[in-house]
Amino acid sequence: MQISNLKLAIGVPCSWQYVPFTFFTSFVMMDRPSFDLVTADNGSIHELRNVLVEKAKAVRATKLMMCDVDQVYHKETITSLLSHNLPVVGALVHRRYPPFDSLMMKKVSIDERTDTYESIDEWEDQELVEVDATGTGCVMYDMKVFDKMPYPWFKAQYNPDGSPIGEDFSFCQELKAAGYKIYVDTSVPAHHRAVLLVNTATNRLYRGVKNKEAARRALMSKELEKAGDIVETKEQETVDD
Repeated sequence: MQISNLKLAIGVPCSWQYVPFTFFTSFVMMDRPSFDLVTADNGSIHELRNVLVEKAKAVRATKLMMCDVDQVYHKETITSLLSHNLPVVGALVHRRYPPFDSLMMKKVSIDERTDTYESIDEWEDQELVEVDATGTGCVMYDMKVFDKMPYPWFKAQYNPDGSPIGEDFSFCQELKAAGYKIYVDTSVPAHHRAVLLVNTATNRLYRGVKNKEAARRALMSKELEKAGDIVETKEQETVDD
């Protein structure tokens, strides 16, 4: 879809002194139209995101693509998200720590007064999935969203028990309350970078998975061999007849 009068801003929040090489290479290799790069590097993550929006407004952007530096991007991420021309649409991202679930969240009720989020773990290949919340590390926003939503758009919030609500989920809650729909494009997965500490447990996990795979292949080989014997027997019976 060709978007008339498109002016794209790509926003990168980063309070680190460097960016990972895998992020950098994937970022520069993404297909994209001409764009303004806006950055923010001083403050907490919700403050950085607010700065990105303000800078996108300053360059009169019509779309803002937020790209966090702890991700590795699909080559067609920007072009695919732009093609939907939706107020809010993100790429498929998984949590970078166990259980590594997708950040495509749906709201479910625990009881009459309590809601929570559950990950959507089943979807069709390349499906555009409507969600109640998603992470903000790889999301395309129509700038009209920020004209209609009150400042600050991103903020630090907390549950009644004192546990933090991420600036991403809290903004999604406000978007939903304002009547916006949120989507995730599963055709452009973003890989979430993580640090893995390797120890004995890691080795045992690897060996367990490897042994399970070996057992699965042995069983498959045996089943194929059995199927071959059955076919051979039937062919022999046909010859005898």
